[in-house]
Amino acid sequence: MPKKAGILLLTLGAVLILSALLLFRHNSLEDEKAGLEAEAMLIDVRAAISERAEQAPAPTPTPPESAAGAPVETPVPELTVVEIDGQEYVGYLSIPALEIELPVMSGWDYDKLKLAPCRQFGSTRTDDLVIAAHNYKRHFGGLSSLSAGDTITFTDMDGEVSTYAVAKVETLDPKAVEAVQNSGYDLVLYTCTYGGASRVTAFCNRVLAAVKPGSGVSAAE
Repeated sequence: MPKKAGILLLTLGAVLILSALLLFRHNSLEDEKAGLEAEAMLIDVRAAISERAEQAPAPTPTPPESAAGAPVETPVPELTVVEIDGQEYVGYLSIPALEIELPVMSGWDYDKLKLAPCRQFGSTRTDDLVIAAHNYKRHFGGLSSLSAGDTITFTDMDGEVSTYAVAKVETLDPKAVEAVQNSGYDLVLYTCTYGGASRVTAFCNRVLAAVKPGSGVSAAE
């Protein structure tokens, strides 16, 4: 009887090890697939931004005589959404410290998160943008390694570039929705830890005004 029990335990152990290896292999393949898909989507997003810039009409200068009394134009708070191959995008994110550039989809659901980071809430134009992504290595898997002061940029579909600096990185309870959506920070990036027990969250503040490439305006102005 003890011999049979030993064989059973060895068999069970072998099955568990094999299951763990298969799960690891599955996760690795899913991670690689997500990275490749995001790269392909980023190329399309960049191309769409360039095309929109070429088609945009030149800005009309304000006549000097009316400049003093002219009302200040309020920018549209909502980010421009562009549809590409059936998916909607609001721009792309660059995180040099993690050596990643990723397209950002306009809305979010679990299927979209398997493809690329998604805007969950807000806009760069109202300084309350929240972006979520899976913890794939080529998505937000390295978020916890960011340090205060690391630079992050977001380029919207109109070509406007917003630059941020990481203020802090925290691990939060997944139910801490208020802490994420109403954080008071200009940009929040987050992802789940492995197993989904908590969220790694990077809180960022704007450091430069948004500029449009080719506008001739310095970001410091």
